[in-house]
Amino acid sequence: MLIEKICVIGAGISGLAAAKTFIEEGYEVQVYEKQASIGGVWEKSRRYPGVTTQTQGRIYSYPDYPMPNSYPEWPSGEQVNAYLESYANHFGVSERIQFNTEVIGLNAIDDGYKGWVVTLRTSEGNTITQNFNFVVICNGIYHIPNIPQVPGIDTFKESGGTVLHTTQVNSIAQLKDKPVVVVGFGKSACDIAMLAAEHASKCHMVFRKTNWKIPIFFFGLINFKFLLFTRFTEAMTPKYKANSIQTWLHSKGKPLVKLFWRLNEAILRNSFKLDALGLVPEKPLINSINATVNLAPKNFYNHIRSQKIHKHKTSITRFVENGVKLASGEKLNADVVVFGTGFRQALPFLEDKYRRQCLDEEGYFHLYRNLINPNVPNLGFVGYTVGYSTSLTSDISARWLVEFVKGNLCLPSKEKLVAEIKADLEWRKIHGYDGYGGTCIFGSNFYYLDTLLHDMGLPARQIGSIGAVMQPLNPQAYSNVRTQLQDLQCSRNFSSNLLEV
Repeated sequence: MLIEKICVIGAGISGLAAAKTFIEEGYEVQVYEKQASIGGVWEKSRRYPGVTTQTQGRIYSYPDYPMPNSYPEWPSGEQVNAYLESYANHFGVSERIQFNTEVIGLNAIDDGYKGWVVTLRTSEGNTITQNFNFVVICNGIYHIPNIPQVPGIDTFKESGGTVLHTTQVNSIAQLKDKPVVVVGFGKSACDIAMLAAEHASKCHMVFRKTNWKIPIFFFGLINFKFLLFTRFTEAMTPKYKANSIQTWLHSKGKPLVKLFWRLNEAILRNSFKLDALGLVPEKPLINSINATVNLAPKNFYNHIRSQKIHKHKTSITRFVENGVKLASGEKLNADVVVFGTGFRQALPFLEDKYRRQCLDEEGYFHLYRNLINPNVPNLGFVGYTVGYSTSLTSDISARWLVEFVKGNLCLPSKEKLVAEIKADLEWRKIHGYDGYGGTCIFGSNFYYLDTLLHDMGLPARQIGSIGAVMQPLNPQAYSNVRTQLQDLQCSRNFSSNLLEV
């Protein structure tokens, strides 16, 4: 089947990268976005006051469209959204987006071999259908906020209480002068707790387990990107198919790896005085770096120490009329309860037969390279890879997907791809990469990018010298991927012509 019409679901970071990549290769692209504007998690209705990137802007950039030099090292949510709008305008994506349009159905034509019927619901409530040759799902794993259905939640709401997810905190007024309970210990939960510490009448933070948090500057001097975002540090975490150096490090060199992570743990424990606060995480840092490590907001631990944030290492057992009861037996008064409890992974619009192929009952995605399922033709995923630089990984993932659509990738048989997906997922579960439905690549960003480039017949980036291995991930090192692929195709065509002669 000749593939011409491409449907992209979602206009966040990944959807924009996918649309731009297919557009510049001459495909007819249509993007559907259920919100009123672009941005995904950075869209205005979903970002809380004061939110910034967790990764530096230079690392969070698309490879061929750097963030403005005027931006601070950690851009604000407003700045990221403005950057994404600029990117969409620059590459001609904006005019291909239909906003306020939700995809509610995705049904295969001839088992997907002849494309897909996309069912849409417009802002007016109308239902329409469109046919496409190929569909790219880019709504990602952050689109369904997870709010646990704790007993008594309806009673709490009926008595005037407010229950929110962190993505629903859009104004300080929602917290101001009110007793607030924040649930969770991840980045967004900590950010909301910091807001509540400054503006609420009282702030409680309830969490079952603690995570390792990283200071922006180690020893007040060394930017954390030089310690966490390099090939050197990545080599200190296990890999599914390791190279010779990685294999040695995690066998004979294991004592060195253990010493490296223990030293980092000691630095963090001393920097934040975690032992005195009773907040030393249960899991070693090496087992957490792949999914749960995040930046510590400035003064976060000081606020806990001074009790501007009251910590409770327990869980909520039920809501009551004017607050919550904890498993520890305590009762906390609250007008507002904010859940920073992550997101649910689902593909509600995808035809059930194919959804079961891509997402199992445990919530794990079954995708080769996090991009395709060989049993579901003409369907791809971009943005189902959770790492430090979503812009970069989405860009290279979209490029891989275009090469796949063109038939330029030499992939194994369907049976071997299915077996590879299963083996890879089982390895991830064992080695701590099972977060976010098995799509997590924290600690393996270089490794993932290297793998995609290798599939496309291109060399890895930022390798060779010791200096290169110690440098943070640089998206601009990948800016010439399209040009290299074009040169590679020309070379193949030339060789083919010589053979014919």
